[in-house]
This record gives sequence, C-alpha cells and structure tokens, in this order.
Amino acid sequence: MPASSISPGFIALHSHRSEVLADTLTGWLRTHPLLPLESEVVLVQSNGMAEWIKIELARQGGVCAATRVELPSRFLWRTYRQVLGAANVPPDSPLDKLPMTWRLMALLPSCLQDPVFQPVAGFLRGDEPDRLLQLASRLADLFDQYQIYRPDWLQDWAAGRNLLRKAAGHDELGEDQLWQAELWRRVLDTLDDSQRQATRPALHARALAHLQSGQPLASPVARRVSVFGMSHMPGQLLEMLAALAAHSQVLLAVPNPCQYHWGDIIDGREWLQAERRRHAYRGEALAGLPLAQMHLHAPTLLAAWGRQGRDFIRQLDAFDDLQAAQQVTQWPRLDFFDDVPGEDATRLLAQLQRRIRDLEPSSGGTPAQPLRKDDASVTFSVAHSPVRELEVLHDQLLQWFHTSPEPLSPRDVVVMVPDIEVMAPAIRAVFGQYKRSDARFIPYDIADLGAQAISPLIHAVEWLLALPQQRSRMSELVELLEVPALAARFGLKDEHLPTLTRWMAGSGIRWGLSAEHRAGLGLGVCGDDNSALFGVQRMLMGYACGADPVDDGVSLGVSPYFEVGGLDAELAGSLAHLLQALIDWWQICTQSATPAQWAEHCRAMLAALFKPRDDNDRNALAALDQALNDWVRACGEAGFEEAVPLAVTRSAWLEALKAPRLEQRFRAGGVTFCTLMPMRAIPFKAVCLLGMNDGDYPRRSPRADFDLMGLPGMTRPGDRSRRDDDRQLMLEALLSARQVLYVSWSGRSVRDNSEQPPSVLVSQLRDEIDLLWGKDTAKGLTTVHPLQPFSRAYFEAGSGLLTYAKEWRAAQDVQRGDGASETGTPSSALALLSPLMAANEQAPIISIAQLARFLRKPVGAFFRERLQVHLEDERSELHDEELFGLGGLDLYQLLDHELQHVPADLIADELPSHAARVVQQLREAGALPLAGVGTLEAQKLTHILQTQLAAALRECGAYPEAAERVLVDQTHPQVSLQDALGGVLAGEGGQMLLSLRANDVADLKPKTPLARPEKLIDIWLQSLAAAAVGHSVRCVVVGRNAVVRAEPQDPEAARTQLQTLLAIWAEGMRWPLPLPPGVALQWLKDKENTNALADAYEGSDFKSAEKDKDPALARTYPTVQDLLATGALDRLAQAVYAPLKAWAAEAEVEALPGAPADDEGEKA
Repeated sequence: MPASSISPGFIALHSHRSEVLADTLTGWLRTHPLLPLESEVVLVQSNGMAEWIKIELARQGGVCAATRVELPSRFLWRTYRQVLGAANVPPDSPLDKLPMTWRLMALLPSCLQDPVFQPVAGFLRGDEPDRLLQLASRLADLFDQYQIYRPDWLQDWAAGRNLLRKAAGHDELGEDQLWQAELWRRVLDTLDDSQRQATRPALHARALAHLQSGQPLASPVARRVSVFGMSHMPGQLLEMLAALAAHSQVLLAVPNPCQYHWGDIIDGREWLQAERRRHAYRGEALAGLPLAQMHLHAPTLLAAWGRQGRDFIRQLDAFDDLQAAQQVTQWPRLDFFDDVPGEDATRLLAQLQRRIRDLEPSSGGTPAQPLRKDDASVTFSVAHSPVRELEVLHDQLLQWFHTSPEPLSPRDVVVMVPDIEVMAPAIRAVFGQYKRSDARFIPYDIADLGAQAISPLIHAVEWLLALPQQRSRMSELVELLEVPALAARFGLKDEHLPTLTRWMAGSGIRWGLSAEHRAGLGLGVCGDDNSALFGVQRMLMGYACGADPVDDGVSLGVSPYFEVGGLDAELAGSLAHLLQALIDWWQICTQSATPAQWAEHCRAMLAALFKPRDDNDRNALAALDQALNDWVRACGEAGFEEAVPLAVTRSAWLEALKAPRLEQRFRAGGVTFCTLMPMRAIPFKAVCLLGMNDGDYPRRSPRADFDLMGLPGMTRPGDRSRRDDDRQLMLEALLSARQVLYVSWSGRSVRDNSEQPPSVLVSQLRDEIDLLWGKDTAKGLTTVHPLQPFSRAYFEAGSGLLTYAKEWRAAQDVQRGDGASETGTPSSALALLSPLMAANEQAPIISIAQLARFLRKPVGAFFRERLQVHLEDERSELHDEELFGLGGLDLYQLLDHELQHVPADLIADELPSHAARVVQQLREAGALPLAGVGTLEAQKLTHILQTQLAAALRECGAYPEAAERVLVDQTHPQVSLQDALGGVLAGEGGQMLLSLRANDVADLKPKTPLARPEKLIDIWLQSLAAAAVGHSVRCVVVGRNAVVRAEPQDPEAARTQLQTLLAIWAEGMRWPLPLPPGVALQWLKDKENTNALADAYEGSDFKSAEKDKDPALARTYPTVQDLLATGALDRLAQAVYAPLKAWAAEAEVEALPGAPADDEGEKA
C-alpha cells in the first residue's frame, strides 16, 4: 500500500504479549510509511512505555525519527484545535486542573459565605490560605475527573439540573451535595462566552459533532495515530479516536490477557451489554452464570485482577468492527495469541500465563502439568525489612547472572515497588555499596523519583521555601553548603567544607540565623548567642584581631574565634555572604505578595544562591523556572492577582514540579527500579516485586468524601480506582515476566520474628498455585531468610540459602572457635595477630599518654593502632542545640580546657577576677546556656574554678621553683616508652608534679575518702615513669571534688611494673584485650558477684555501661559473658589494676570545700 493511499479506519490489534504487539505495529509502520515530512503519532500512558516503544521502533527500522510519542490528553486537545480551528480553541483549557485551582482560590472565599456551601465550609478555620489552597486543589482535581469521566453530570449542572445520571435513570442531588453543582455554575460564570465554549466537555461534544457531520476540518489531522500498551482509556479519548477513524488510520495495540471473550467473569457486567463482541466465547456464554461459580469456568486470577482491563476491552468492542479492520489491513486475523516457539511450556510461570490466555478454569478445567523440581520461574522471598529484601535480591540477582541457563543481564531485570520514594535510600545503600571493580557490582538505575529526591538543588530550594518556619540548625546549614550549585555561587569547593564546618562548630553556631529570625519563631528571648550571625561575627572578629589576644579589660561583645586565618580566611567571608543572602531572603519571605511578585522574588533568590555546575543543575534550574512560569500563567488565566503568603507559593511551586513528563528517563543500562505504575506492561526477562506487604499493596487511596463518583450505584466501567489499578498492575507484572517472577515481602517481624501476611494479591497468587499444583506448592517455592545477612544459616550445607557476602564467611569461620584457652589467651574465636614488630625491625615507641589511652580503652587502641579501624563514637560536631545546662561531659570539657590554660603567674588575689574573666569569655564564645540558665551556670562555674585554682595555688606554695623536665626512657623487647614529664616543681620537700583535673578524682562517700583508681591512670603512669628513671617525685592531683597526694614509688618496683604494662601493651596489639577499667576493678572487688559485673559492663538504671564508652569494645564483646569467656580478665586485672588500686588506696585524699558527698553528674 503506497504512502499516499493509507486508508482511514479503526484497527485494534490484540495480544497477550507486548513484544508481539510491538513487532506487528512496527512492521505495519515500516511497510506502510507516511510521506517524508509527516510524523507518526504514538500515544502511550507512561514514560516507561514511551521509552520502550521508541527502542522497539528503532530496533525494527534502524532509527526512530519523525515520531511524536505523547500523552493522550495533549493529543486530544491538539485534535480539538485541528478539527475546530486554532482560532476557536485556545492552546490550553481554561478549566485544566492548574488554572482551575486558582479560579477556585479566588472564588471560594465568597462562596463559603453562602449557606449552600455549609458542608464544605467547615474545612477552613479562619484566615488559612494554605488550607484554602488544599481545598481548591482537591476540588480542581475532582472537577478535572468529572470533565473526563462524568461530562454528562457537568452538562446537567450547567443547565441548572441538579442530577446524577446513572446506569438506569438518575438521582437528585442531596441537600449536602448541591454545593458542587452550584460551584460548577459559579466557575462557569467566571468565564466569557469563548472560554465557556472551550471547556473540555463542550469542546468534545463540538468536535465529535463536527467529525460525524462530514464537514471539512479546520486543519489536517494526523494521517495515522497509533495507540500502544494502554489497558485503560477514558471514554472521551475512545470516542474521539473512533470519530477520527473516518479521516485517519487509527491503530490500537491492545494488551489483552485472554484470547476469548472474558468480560462477563467480573461484577459490573450489566453495564457492558455491547451490541458487538470482538472475541468468541470459550464454550458456553458466561453472562448468565453466578459470579460465585465463576472459578469453575475461568481463571481466578483474571477474575480477581482484570476488572480494569475488562472494562476497557468491552468499551472497545462498541467501536471495533473486525471485518472493516481486516479490509483495511488485508490481514486474515488481528488477534495474536500464538504460542512462542521454543518456550518451555511446562514451567510454572508459562503455565499460569497460558491458562489466563486460554481462559482455563481454576477448578475443573484441564489439569496443570507437573512441575520440575528445579522450576524457579515463580519465586517467593520472605525477609524482615525492606533492607533485607534488597540484600536478598542482590544475592539472587548475582546467582541469576552467573548460573541462569538462559542469558540474563542487569538490563533484563525490572524491580517494582509500591513507593520508590520510600525505598530509594535502601536501594542506594544496598546496591551502591560495591565499587565497579568488585565482581558483586550490579549497575542499577532508579526511575520515577520526584525532582526533590533527584536534585540536591531542588531539595535545597524546598528548604529555603520553608525558611520562616525553619530553626536553621547548624546541620541544616552544613547540608545547604554541601549542595554543589550553592557552594559554587559562594566560591566554595568540596575540600573547603571540612574546615568551614569545623569553624562553624567551634564558633558556637547552633541554630537560628539571627535574633530577628529567632523572634519570628517566637524565641526572641534567646537573642543572638549561638546563632549563625553570632558565629560569623566571631570568625570575622578572630580574623581581624589576628593572633594577638584582646586586652583583658576590653569586651567586644563576642569572643574572637582565632582559628580563622591564613589562606583559608576567605571561607569565613563566603559564609558571611551566604548568611546575608539567607537573611535577605528570610525578610522577603515574611511578607505576602502576588504570584507575579513571588515569581520575581524566587528568580532573584535562585540567582543569588545558586550557580549551576553541570547539566543536572541547569536542568533543575530550568525545571524550577518552568514551574514558576506555569504557576504564574495559570494564575493569570484564572484572573488571580491577590497577595498570598510564602506557604501558598511553596505549595504551588513545588506542586507544579510534579507534573508528569514523558522526557523522564525510565531505563538505563542496569537493573531498573521503579514504582508500580499503570500501563507499564513492558516485557522483562525477570520481573521482581518488592515490598508486597499487606496494607502496602494494593495501595490505599481513599476518595474524598465529596467525590460523587464513589457513591453507591454511581460507578461506571472505565472509572479509575487505585485498588483496581493495582490489581491490573499485578496481572500485567505476571504477564510481562518472561523467565522469572520474583515476589518479596517483609513477612517476619524484626521484633519477635512473628509472621506478617503478604499483600492479598500475593496470597491470591499463592492460592492459585496451590489449587492447581497441590497444597503447599507455594510454600515450597518460598524462601524465608534470617534477620541478619551474617546469619550462620547462610554458610551451612543444605540450608537452601545463599549469599555472596564473603565478608560474613570470614566472620563465621572465626565464630566457630571453641572459646578461650585455659591459659587465658585467645583461641580461634579471636584470632591472634603476629607481633607488631617483625624480627629485624626497631621496637615501636609510645608515650605515657598513649599508654594511658591504651589502658583506658585497650580494645579501641587495638582497632585504632593495629587494625587502623576507627570505631569511636564520633559525636557529631554539628550540634543543633545550645546548652541547656552544664553537667557531665559538657562541664568536664569546659573545665578541662580552662584548667589547661591557667596563667603561670596567677596569684591568689587575682583568682576572683580571673574566674570572672574566664566565665565572661565563655559566655561571649557561646559556651554557656542562654538567658537566665546561663547566669546560674556561670555562677556555678565561677565557684568551681575559684575552688580548684585556690587549692592548686596552695599546693604550689611549698614548691616555688620550676625543675627540669624528667626524661623517661624504658625499653621492652617489643616496645619502648619514651617521654618527658614537664611542669615539675621543686621546693624544700623535694619535687612535685601537679595536675589539674576537671572530673571527680575521689569517692567521698566512705568515712575515709578514697582516690578513684580509674580516674588516675595517667597520674599513676607518670609516678611510675619518674620513679623508674630515679626521680623521687610527689604527684598531686587537684580534681573537682578533692585533692589527691601520692608519695614517690620504689624505683625497682616501678621499673618492674612498667615492664609488665609494656608487655601487656604489646599483647594488646595482637588481640583485643578484655580489660575495661570498671569491670576489672569490680572483678578485683568481688569476682563472684556476676550481677555487679554485668551492671558494670552493660549498665543499669543507676550506672552507666562500660561498653558504651568504647564502640570497639561493644562490637568485640557484646555482653559480659563474652568478655568473661576469654578467660583473660583475671590475669590482666591482677597485672594492671591490682597495683593501681593499691597505689590509689595509699594516696592521701582531701575533700575540697563545698564538694558533694557523691559523684552526681560525673560522666567524664
């Protein structure tokens, strides 16, 4: 057939396989081409289908060009303009959802005063423009649905008839429903005559009448229109396509699961008594049979899931003339339900698909063929959480790629979930953990994500649009700086962020932009302290002052932050510019403005805060600009010019970003993750459904209370329903899988391992399998996975489980050890590493401070120094809250810093002024709580400082001279201790080493106060080191609650003890020593008291846990039983803490004035 003689007509092609439809359609287009300058028009309903059909067209013809693939709504409106003339039809409908929203925004406030609108007026409470926008948006969506699915209602309402038409007759609108008809009439009243003629129902009726009248068209329509892969179609589109068939060739490639007439197997069939029926019955007619007996005559799954597809096909029958279509195509048949050559028809998946195709009854029909034992074409997987589902899937994919008898690549796999936005972080965590060089790397792509989830720039804009309500925490500001486009605007690079983040934390930034910003949140009493402005002022002051401290008598209001300097100083300037831009934007945000003014403000904000660095940023900015244009244009078309607050602008702008576009990418080169969406029946070799949990799928989408289409008796064939959509999606997923259908859900509770049911649709599939192949068949196809990926079951023969996580294999090999040996050294349960020093190497050198850190946290030292693994609980420096009180660690850190920087020439008379000056500097540095609480804490801190410094000065009185440093050099075969003890004082009584401590150093509860050994480890080591090198040094410690004085130790005993400690350090570099100080001391006190040992290690209501102080310790020994199982605690405690405890017991303790009798608040 030459191109010039393409015959018009309505041609429907049916098949149960999308690739067959694609081959047939592309073959027809290739053999019947249009003229060179004409374009093919292909209608699809989703971006995934658009991308797939383009690929198929290119594969068949070598290139896909001169082809317009578009959504039906856009095609329909363009056809109206072609039929009736562009002069008579505007480019867009005045009552599209977006302009309709703003017409309602302008109209509703006056309407709600009318008594007829009383049923809906209660939604609003006073002046709430954001709630008004929500109501307007929901009503606009409802009227948009009415225009598509109930145009007859709107026509009646416009004519003043308050009716609801239904299958037979009509109902009068109830008193609480009249407001909808009245609102529609008032909306129409806002339109001029030309606009009223341009509403979708009016245009549709006019265009149909024009096409059916035979009058010439205003402009040529497309000579051929192809519709591909749609299992649902609004009646308006179907009517228009049928009318166009007199002028164009209309090809519909219809995915039909069954080759026989199956429209009568589902309820609602009374609506579908069409005169024509495309497909033949399979045996007897089913229209007269009770639905309860339908499983005896049809497949249960088709009846349960196929309502939406049934409605479409039966609607299509009313327009489909098979004989006329065959005359156009000259084809003997237009239904393609043949078996696939070479397909293994005995596989479970193939049998299910074939039984649906052939309308084979679930009960009483042809028996199913027996399954092979290795049949894995339908697989069920049960895990405990979405992350575990993905971990299991990752292992399953690797197995398929490497062992599947038929070739399978990542591109052949689609993974569909109910909500991709929720699952996306877990997908990135599981599939993004492997580098490309790792054999376990699987390329993947996540489709259907919203703009905010894809672009950090748009996510930042979303935050900025809520700035008046944001506390603007430091962590949020850092996240803002991490946005590449924003960083580029202020001249920041990735390598600058750690420095700038450290400065922000150190300068005291916690939350709030400024005092004015806090006042807008109702927190003006907090002032500027710890705000972003406060921190920036400190940075700039520190840079201006340089390294020279400010004179003691001068107060600058804020304390300079002296870290800012050198070549990096410009970073503070960049932060200052960003802060000013944020404050300027915040000031704009506090005022209402018209949509046009808001668009101007928003564009200025984008220009001030962002500079695109790549195509992703440019695309994001372009999308934001287009969304602004769409909003402003819609407001202009609706005549909405009122001032609105930022909250309304934010909702409108971000909502405009969500408009669907076919340009969104669906498939890349790897595994495709996407949301379960309607009309996406793209064939894949492996179709995986994850998150199929009861309650999550079918998804809940309750209708609005005022949606009249949801009333009893008002449902019509072709109506959209989320639950029917999801059932149709399940059917399409089953029919789209070519090799494997993989279904997964979180079927076990993470709390108690109790069973959790799958989606009812999964249960229906499993019931169908059991019905056809025998009870418990589905159970045999199901794998229940353990809670953890490192479960031993994965490494046991015959478990039926598999994993490619080789890291866990090594861990399991270690855990199969037999525990501790009789000598208290580690067995295979804790592998003993080789000595840190090789035979010909020099022994490592450590300091006293290193040895002290090791004794406090030996397991942490092993991980850090030997394994180079840092598991410390890195408390985030991004503090988002100011201090609410000084106690525990906060008080310790402040005191420790100040006690280490006491002036050497400080005298007793200057103590009050020195303490007051220190506290004032802390306040100006933002280190104290705000307002009145800060005043009380300042008084407390002043008292502690004065008390400790006074005690220190008294101790120094007898040792007025500075002595030379004590050089320490002790050698062990595997390690050397080298250090220098500074700060030694000399007097008539000999030498003294004074230390100031910010924590409590003594237990004052007993009648005789005792020094606390675990707080004096470093002092003990200094005393041992001094004695070992022949220096008789008295050690004095001034703590927060007491003064501890320890006499010099015996030199020989000190050298022996140091050798023991160095030997233990060397051992501690070979395996993680089970020697936490608190547990060791409790062991020495009463090793038979297991409850006390457990409380010391694992904590109780009255005692903090020792294992919580060291993450490496908690990781290695989760419980006190694990710790004791090594058998090494007694040996190590006797070697280290028995001598320390004895030394501390001999020390003299003097309580400081005002010291509490307990260690309340002691956390350091």
